[in-house]
Amino acid sequence: MRDTRETRGRAEEGPPWWDVAFDAHGDAVDERQGDRVADAAREADVRHLVVLAHTAHHEPELTGRIDARCRALFARADVTDGVGLVGVRWPSMCFARPEDGRAGRLTDTDVTGLHRVFPDGGDTLTGLLGLLDERPLRNGALDDVGIALRRLVEHPLDTPLHAYGTDLGANVLPQTDPAMLIDSPTQVCEGFAEALDAARQETEREENRSPERFEEAHTGSGAPDVSEHGTLNESGTAGPRPADDPTERLSRPESLAPSERPLRDPHAGRTPDRVWDGAHQLLRQVTSYAMRRHAGLIGERALAPLLRTLGEDLPDTRIHLVGHGSGARLVAYAVRGLGPQGRVASLCLFQAALSHYAFAEHLPQLSGGGALAGLHRRVTGPVVCCYSHHDLELGLFFPLACRRIGDGALLSGAGRTWGALGYDGIQGIDGSPALTLADALAEGALPSCGYVGVDASERIRAGGPPWGAHDDVFHQDLVRLVGVAGGMA
Repeated sequence: MRDTRETRGRAEEGPPWWDVAFDAHGDAVDERQGDRVADAAREADVRHLVVLAHTAHHEPELTGRIDARCRALFARADVTDGVGLVGVRWPSMCFARPEDGRAGRLTDTDVTGLHRVFPDGGDTLTGLLGLLDERPLRNGALDDVGIALRRLVEHPLDTPLHAYGTDLGANVLPQTDPAMLIDSPTQVCEGFAEALDAARQETEREENRSPERFEEAHTGSGAPDVSEHGTLNESGTAGPRPADDPTERLSRPESLAPSERPLRDPHAGRTPDRVWDGAHQLLRQVTSYAMRRHAGLIGERALAPLLRTLGEDLPDTRIHLVGHGSGARLVAYAVRGLGPQGRVASLCLFQAALSHYAFAEHLPQLSGGGALAGLHRRVTGPVVCCYSHHDLELGLFFPLACRRIGDGALLSGAGRTWGALGYDGIQGIDGSPALTLADALAEGALPSCGYVGVDASERIRAGGPPWGAHDDVFHQDLVRLVGVAGGMA
């Protein structure tokens, strides 16, 4: 754990900063780190302790830059009085953004990150990276890629990680692994190659997307029909929705259509390089899946106990949680891990790599509810979920990566069934307000508690293919939103 003195050089000014760290099993790197944060926060007279989680932890210099930018933003947004920051370090990474938009080659930093996410990968990871670099034309090569990826993420059935494979509740699905790990690797790689094309086309569009719409909650005779299992009809699910998906493929129940043509078929109409670009994207999405599982485990089983300790040691200090991407999943599951009596002051999720049904009490077309249903009861302030329809990582690739075997039986496509919270906001929650970022920052506009969606598309919009604006979150307005939600501003 770094203390205040060690982090003073990371920004010219700003709140004090400390780190806590956990390994892939959810064990604390330093067993006394919670006590040390509490002692330092007490000495610094911290009244608001903000816990931040992101994924850029595979390269120390990069992590330092990201953390310094966050700290400097708090300073410039004038959210510093009585505030202390805690960074969560965990086995995660973010891939380097490709210059050509294809995401078809790995950098040395990417390789370092993969070894961090898969510390036990060993020879399997080495062989996989060799295949991706060589791009052999033999027909079985993509099958070898699929086998290697399955080996990297497979664990015994009694491993706790299996409980965090989906955000749709423990008893909703017969299997936790997504179809991308089970379907034909050639089919999946071709599907992701087409998705990469769609990402480039979407980024190149000059016209603005159609405005969002919000379906108000209905009661009485106007309420949506509910099945005997308690699930809402798809057409009656409340929540903001983008008017169109990034690609029409997401409107189909089966998003990655099979191909009957072998890789070397001269009439396939596909270049081998293009399909291998899809294989690289498959690697990225499997890595993201692995990180999301670890984020859930570390949040619920590691960060949550630390938060309880901090709450007991600092009874007069309000604790706020902020997360981005898979880091948002980590802090959300940490709130679940607090237990029925646990509380945090506020929860802000930016471009969250969570299902947009994660908070729903009932799921459309499925029995049961989201894995985080009722989470707002453990947050004394608001649960703020920022989303942007410029985020192609969540709007395009997340649904394709999350789809399950048997999705063809569903009536809606992958974009609705497996959509991300950070792309189209909170779904399936009656009466949850949806505000623009400007409206949310207006005095008295943000609800004092409960779920609230904030459409930040006007601010979170910069970024080329394939991931779009997923990482465009370094804005003072977003830090001001954290301050307003937590009563710090």
